[in-house]
Amino acid sequence: MASAKSSALSRVAPSHLKLGAALSLAAFMTACATAPTGPTPMPGPGPSVPPGTDVTSRDGVTPPFMRGQQIVRVGLLLPFSLRPQDASALYNAAELALFDHGSPNTLLIPRDAGADEASATAAARALVNDGADIIIGPVLREGVAGAGNAARAENIPVIGFSSDRTVAGNGIYLLSFQLEDEISRIVSYASEHNIRTIALLAPSNEYGRRVESALRAEARLHGVTITSAQLYSRTDTEAAAAATAMAATLRTTPTQGILIAESGQPLRSIATALVRGGVDQRQVRFMGTSVWAGEAQREPTLAGGWYVSPDLNSRDEFEGRYQNVYGQAPTRLASLGYDAVALAALLSRDAGARGFNRTAIENPEGFAGSDGLFRFRNNGAIERGLAIIEVRQNDVAVLEAAPRRFARQGS
Repeated sequence: MASAKSSALSRVAPSHLKLGAALSLAAFMTACATAPTGPTPMPGPGPSVPPGTDVTSRDGVTPPFMRGQQIVRVGLLLPFSLRPQDASALYNAAELALFDHGSPNTLLIPRDAGADEASATAAARALVNDGADIIIGPVLREGVAGAGNAARAENIPVIGFSSDRTVAGNGIYLLSFQLEDEISRIVSYASEHNIRTIALLAPSNEYGRRVESALRAEARLHGVTITSAQLYSRTDTEAAAAATAMAATLRTTPTQGILIAESGQPLRSIATALVRGGVDQRQVRFMGTSVWAGEAQREPTLAGGWYVSPDLNSRDEFEGRYQNVYGQAPTRLASLGYDAVALAALLSRDAGARGFNRTAIENPEGFAGSDGLFRFRNNGAIERGLAIIEVRQNDVAVLEAAPRRFARQGS
């Protein structure tokens, strides 16, 4: 990966966060100084402005101490009222990225995304009036759609955090964990290791239905047969009952793998019920998506299972950096806030707001971020480099590492 040191990073050493183009753009580099520790967040070189700040100019929100500068305004649409824990972690990570990679001319402008498409549209319009050059967020698909409604007419790009690719495109990009790509990765890996029959356990909600649709599509591509699919109401009791029913089904209709599209206690309930129901893990491979990360190794009945994950080393380093600064662990989504702001800082470093163009954002070489390699497709969806992880007792092991660079598109 081509790279060059940056003076903007000379005060810290976040070695994991080299969010820059993997090959063709100048990469973010770490410096040799020691990163600060402790629970108190560090002030960034570029300030942030709370919602409602009464400092404006013809160009938009301008704090008095930034008057006369060519400001790059980064709007943040976060779920402060709907999901305050996620919003707080995303905002903390955004400020950390600003400190690590931003210039003194970068200004964060946070606003509450609200609870629906209409409120997100209104908040995004307010950011447009604030002079935002790029909008980061919201989290929910309705919010991303609403933000797009307001930003698209002004040719302002949006980097949202929804995983629903139907809201992407025409200047709307999704920096998220794409379920369909994860299913593609695990089915491809399974088929390469002679797993030709797979059963599915998933909740009967939008997530579960997307898993089933993606699984059936990938199974057709890889010559895999879906032997059965059990969808259930997402409670521990219903999840365990569905697993018990599947264990009984497998006595007459065997399968080589079971994709368990779950996390938390329902995941543990399913795994336990399958084993109690007689499923032999020497014959049947349990498999999952990235939602297994961080908890699968704590469930003994999942030992030997496979799941998809972004790059573990990059993630571990981000979590350590965040923990050192804020004194607490980040949420799963926090890294998205970091990478989005770091990307905005990269793209605007030399060209200011003019750097927020499709050619730069859709750089086919991709970017190296807190969850490993990623790039945006021309339809706005994200593509990630994904690893295959095996669950061990109280540990995990990388079976197939995430790629360090992307293959050329179309090759």
